Amino acid sequence: MNRFLSLLLVAAITLLACSSVAELQQNAPPQLQNIVGTPLPTVPPTPSNAERQLKILDEIYSAVKDQYVLPDYGGVKLDDLKKDYETKIRAGMSNTDFEKAMQDFANKLPNGSVVYQTRAERLKAETEDTIKYSGIGAYIAVRKDPQPHVVILSIIKNSPAEKAGLLPHDSIYSVDDKPVTAEEGMDVIKRVRGQAGSTVSLEVQTVGKSKRTVKIARDQITAGDALRGGLIEQAGIVYFLFPVATPDNMIEIIAQNLEAYSKQVQLRGIVLDLRVAHGAGWPIEEMLTLFGSGNLGQYYTRAGNNDVAIKGVDVGGSQTLPLILLVGPDTEGTPEVFASALQASQRAIVLGLPTTGKVFGYTTLPLTDGSRLTLATSSYKNAKGDDLSKTGVKPDFEMKVDWDQVTMENDPLIDRAFQAILLFR
Repeated sequence: MNRFLSLLLVAAITLLACSSVAELQQNAPPQLQNIVGTPLPTVPPTPSNAERQLKILDEIYSAVKDQYVLPDYGGVKLDDLKKDYETKIRAGMSNTDFEKAMQDFANKLPNGSVVYQTRAERLKAETEDTIKYSGIGAYIAVRKDPQPHVVILSIIKNSPAEKAGLLPHDSIYSVDDKPVTAEEGMDVIKRVRGQAGSTVSLEVQTVGKSKRTVKIARDQITAGDALRGGLIEQAGIVYFLFPVATPDNMIEIIAQNLEAYSKQVQLRGIVLDLRVAHGAGWPIEEMLTLFGSGNLGQYYTRAGNNDVAIKGVDVGGSQTLPLILLVGPDTEGTPEVFASALQASQRAIVLGLPTTGKVFGYTTLPLTDGSRLTLATSSYKNAKGDDLSKTGVKPDFEMKVDWDQVTMENDPLIDRAFQAILLFR
């Protein structure tokens, strides 16, 4: 009897369900009548952590394999590298460990030519204002020898650094009583910067003087730099010190001043000091047009070459006057290309210390998990065929005088450049 009742109950529930569906279909709005009662689509299974990680690894590998500028990948065995990380991922890896692993993968390529950013790092970078920051207002570099220290390349006008008496060429050996280390490199800038209104204590040394402690109240900084120099009228020499950060109107300032100086005196030569010049926003094509002409090398990618063919324009003797370029380890990017192009074409003589060859052009690619990859996709060879990313700029006359060994008043490299100009006939 109980079994008979159970069967009746099941049948009744089934009829009620069918009736309910039919009523829903009849009473539903027209746009929903075809949906009610329709089976839901099958939801694809969520990919495992390893599957997602392997997908990102494959995206990174494919981008490097197809687009990285050096066809030999700088000596890295790319296929073996991928297999190594595939093995680690399949063995189990947290997302944090995976992100570290992909940064390690990128770091295996030479000279920081590939950079992996996590999704969090990408979002932070996209929202940061690199023009404004809190700090002391100094552009810096780092030297590891003979003792690790920060070198001040340039001071931002009206900044806390300027008000505290810091100067270009000064060295900083400790920050808040903690020494500068070789391991932290440019990360030391994180210790120098800080919240506006806070104070940082620096151990500073000016060339030829004793170390001193300088306490500086940080402030909100608007980044910017200026072209310096001008006409040394008695010698008939034009000298320009190129800034770390390139002003928008730099090329106009140079051209206007050259034109004006050439009308004031009989010019004997031009000295362009590129020792702290960096490549961001540098007007390379305009600079080459002003000072060079003809075949000035080529940019190359995996897809092919692009010749640098320039038709020069003379402004105030820019094409004809003796030209000397000063370079060093802080000359980076397009200023290196400029120096190499004019040196190889015998338009200019180069003095100073070798540069590091940081001349890659970069492409940034989004990855499907929100992270991104930035990789070197172009580089430069001069008219002699020298690959600048491998050789850097080698001065015609090397002088072992670094930026932190001179002052604005006493700079043997500038003196040598002026002497060389005066020897021209």
